[in-house]
Amino acid sequence: MAVEEVRWAYRGRAARVAVTDPDALPQARRTLVRSLAGLRRAEDELARAHRAAGRPVPVGPLLRDLVAVALGAAEATGGDVDPTVGAARLRRAYGRGRWPVCGASVGPVEPPGNWRAVRLRGDLLAVPATLPLALAGTATAYLVQRAAERIAARTGAGALVGLGTRTAVAGPAPAGGWPVAAEGRVLRLTGGALVTADGWRPDGGGVLDPRTGGPPASPWRAVTVAAPDAARAAMLAIAALVRGATGPAWLAGQGVAVWPTPRAPVLGDRPARR
Repeated sequence: MAVEEVRWAYRGRAARVAVTDPDALPQARRTLVRSLAGLRRAEDELARAHRAAGRPVPVGPLLRDLVAVALGAAEATGGDVDPTVGAARLRRAYGRGRWPVCGASVGPVEPPGNWRAVRLRGDLLAVPATLPLALAGTATAYLVQRAAERIAARTGAGALVGLGTRTAVAGPAPAGGWPVAAEGRVLRLTGGALVTADGWRPDGGGVLDPRTGGPPASPWRAVTVAAPDAARAAMLAIAALVRGATGPAWLAGQGVAVWPTPRAPVLGDRPARR
């Protein structure tokens, strides 16, 4: 089974589309490009919702789905995967004070776990001024999953779609599976999705603990999860890091394949006793 693929850079992340039928590659690439264009429109809609400062505003079907997935992940993990984690970063910076917010002059720093204040009712979204939504944790995972499924359904070919550390496949896999690089490993994916979550990055990105606004105190620097669905894989990987010392045991009970990357020891760390 011949495999053809194309790669390019999208906002500093690697975008990848591969198919088992060379004739399907142009359409497959267009599918992801259109999905990314839809994501940009959804970001514009979210900006309008932020400016509305808690007033309900109509949103399109993609943003509606992205918000629903993010809120569902928050509910399923008890707030470990929190789409309002940006408020935690502001708590860390401003303490108990007040800070400038979009759509209002100042606002109180929100307490932890207040993501339930975000309201999605059909196509109407209301985001409190002091709870900016950050959907990246699950949004790109949802996007690559949907794009892979659309390509496979429309072309009949096996398809792989990747964006950064989120990769999903659909349809028939090539012999030996799809090769996917993750944290220095090359893993073979025959179905579902593969997602890596980073607990810390030099650029200040990566997963944040919504309780502290800082990097999670996890024994893992990063964790890669394979699951039937990319959004679920992302949710599990992020939550495992946020749960810190209890994350490995919790993730072991989720019935998914896991490849952890241990946290490198820092100056002053003591080696574990044997």
